[in-house]
Amino acid sequence: MKLMRFTEGLMLGALVGGGLVLLLAPKSGAQTRTFVQNWLEAVWKEGQQAAESRRLELMTRLEELQSQG
Repeated sequence: MKLMRFTEGLMLGALVGGGLVLLLAPKSGAQTRTFVQNWLEAVWKEGQQAAESRRLELMTRLEELQSQG
């Protein structure tokens, strides 16, 4: 449950941050789009890594529980 709330907060923060970047950007449209694209790719990769890490933790815990009973 805490992970879900964290994920929701992360997504909301990403959207708000991205919107502010677009509104307040002192760069050209092409430069801003490139910046935002790179930033979104980094956020996506970080999210994937966090999800994979959590999946591995849960699989390990499941295996532990299965071996106990």
